[in-house]
Amino acid sequence: MPVLNWRWIAVTAVAVAAVTGGLLWLFLAWSGRPEAPVRIDAVKTAFGIGAGAGGVFALWLATRRQRTLELQLAETTRVASVTERDLEERRVTELYTKAVEQLGSEKAPVRLGGLYALERLGQDNPKQRQTIVNVLCAYLRMPFEGPEHGIRGADAVQRAGDAIGYDAAELQVRLAAQELLKTHLAADHPAFWPGMSIDLQRATLVDFRLSGCAVVVADFSHAKFIGSVHIRGTTFAQKAGFYGSTFTSLANFDRSVFAEGAYFSWATFEGVARFARTRSEGGLRFHHTTFAAEAVFERSKHEFDLEGATFAVEPELPQTGTG
Repeated sequence: MPVLNWRWIAVTAVAVAAVTGGLLWLFLAWSGRPEAPVRIDAVKTAFGIGAGAGGVFALWLATRRQRTLELQLAETTRVASVTERDLEERRVTELYTKAVEQLGSEKAPVRLGGLYALERLGQDNPKQRQTIVNVLCAYLRMPFEGPEHGIRGADAVQRAGDAIGYDAAELQVRLAAQELLKTHLAADHPAFWPGMSIDLQRATLVDFRLSGCAVVVADFSHAKFIGSVHIRGTTFAQKAGFYGSTFTSLANFDRSVFAEGAYFSWATFEGVARFARTRSEGGLRFHHTTFAAEAVFERSKHEFDLEGATFAVEPELPQTGTG
């Protein structure tokens, strides 16, 4: 709405006065009688019409002024909202940039601080969560000479007495990154981030845990799993990729759901491989997969494609399986 011009208001007021004067002259002229009562009535009529026109104009003016104030307030509110959003986005960008810079530090405690700063950022800003998950995965995909065995449970016993031979501080950072992924992908956790996808191709993962989680897309192709792996009761909404992966110890996928199937072709299971009570609409592919220890497929509700697979111990497949 254009700004009200006060010169135009003055012109309108003069016009109303002129119209009133004109009407007064006409009424006096038309009356044709010089008596005072008649002239008084003419004057009253003319000024009544003029006052009415002035009142209508004043009402329109007040309405326009109110509308102008409302539009100005709406515009001020919009500008304030845009400014606040820009400031918030700038703050988020600065926090994100600082946290990522911390991940590049030579000091492990600083890298840990960067991980937890990213987590807090994702917890407070849902739109940033997939980006933060991507950063965590990218960190885990960085080259790392891990231990030969896991550092928990039975795997730790195997390692006892061995020379460390790896960056223990960096391992703690990577274990923290793995734990953050598990926490925010766990479907029953209060801090669950729904709709996340993970890309851990060629990553080195130690004592990896992803049980009870819900993931959309997951790709672990050519990853190396050191120590026992527990991915029990996890739901993969789309195809899961474990193509060419290496599992150095127990790999437990019991009760997991692969909605569109999974690829384990050319993977190597050096320890026990458990796929008991798994479910899948697309089946599991184990083309040329090596099972160096026992493989358990009992009570699974899908087909197994085991073309070219080799077994140290011949498995017992469920009735729905194909070999």
